Amino acid sequence: MKLLRKICERLTDPVFYRKRTRDLLRGFRNFEDGKPSRSLSQLGEVASAVIVVAHPDDEVFCSGLLCEMKDQDVHVRVLCLTKGEGGPCGDHPREALGRIRAEEMKEACDVLGVDELIFLGHIDPVGRGFKVFAPEISPVDLASQILPHLAGRDLVISHGSGGEYWHPAHLLVFEAVKDAVSRSGAAAPTWITFSARQPDHPLPELVNWDDPAFLTLEGSRHERKRLKALDCHRTQLGLFSKFASGDHADFIRLTSREAYALQQRGRSLASLKDPGNG
Repeated sequence: MKLLRKICERLTDPVFYRKRTRDLLRGFRNFEDGKPSRSLSQLGEVASAVIVVAHPDDEVFCSGLLCEMKDQDVHVRVLCLTKGEGGPCGDHPREALGRIRAEEMKEACDVLGVDELIFLGHIDPVGRGFKVFAPEISPVDLASQILPHLAGRDLVISHGSGGEYWHPAHLLVFEAVKDAVSRSGAAAPTWITFSARQPDHPLPELVNWDDPAFLTLEGSRHERKRLKALDCHRTQLGLFSKFASGDHADFIRLTSREAYALQQRGRSLASLKDPGNG
């Protein structure tokens, strides 16, 4: 009965068909999985960056890069679409979850050295059965909200084109950032997305397989700080343990190498003739 319900929910989910179509088309694409740059200098001159994520704890997908940027005194602002009200509750009442997860994210961002954390004020819908949902805002309207935060920034980082594991809220953020960057014109920041293509990734279900890697970073030296930051998300540790099929510390270890796709060149790369592979 449980399996039948899952099948029915998948067949009525438009994201399911979008994923299947993308999987089919990928078979006709040619990916050159060479050696992306392993140096942050590949991004050009970055003095300020903004990270746009859907939920508290999504910053873990780029926490290694975040640590690298803070080592170079980059000013980092994080925009979070929701307070994660719809996520796993653990032992907490549903009505308290948003407040608790917001506090957890503030703690994690303090560990990582984030300069500014801003919640965009949208409600994270509660999942039903095997389905999860995005907040009720269009990509165009969300782009209008994000746009002022891009002014004067050298770099913007967001979810990838497949929403990592096809989460509708992650997909919403990707489309909104795409629109906001487009509207920024010549003043647009360089835009990269995390969880880019890695053929040998130990957690392939979290990879955006259509996003070729432009930059890879080996974050092993940041493992302790990354784990300390993830530890702050106490209500969600079970989810990361599930991703890793072990403990949440295994998740940090298995994602130590981060890959980023270049979605659009912008301010930080303006002085470089060809970002290429270094």
